[in-house]
Amino acid sequence: MKKVYFNNISSWKNGILIIPSIICFLIGTFELFSEPNTVWNKRISILGTILMMLFFARMSYGKYYVGWNKVGITIRIKSFLGKSFNFKDVKSTDLQNGILSVVKKNGKKIELDLSEIEENDVIRITEILSENTIANNV
Repeated sequence: MKKVYFNNISSWKNGILIIPSIICFLIGTFELFSEPNTVWNKRISILGTILMMLFFARMSYGKYYVGWNKVGITIRIKSFLGKSFNFKDVKSTDLQNGILSVVKKNGKKIELDLSEIEENDVIRITEILSENTIANNV
């Protein structure tokens, strides 16, 4: 059974990573330090770039990834791109025989094979979907 990496994009852990990266990147770009300290500008800019790379690399780590915020979700199971959709567009969800079916309001149906995923991770995926789409389905 495969383990899924879950990433709540709007969590404080991601904020701790992205906010300093943006600050470092901007400080390094606009050269806050004067002429004799241009080395520090370069170092701060590089630090900001590395932190941004870490933030986005976590999203592309492995074949099994679920990332979500209050607007939408990205589910990547055995693929690089995965499936992304907004919670407000979900009409219904159904899990049968390890296949998760998501029906969107426009009639499109997204099917994801979760048969190789650990049971706890399948439960968590369905909980995330139900928590964020239940108000939209009413």
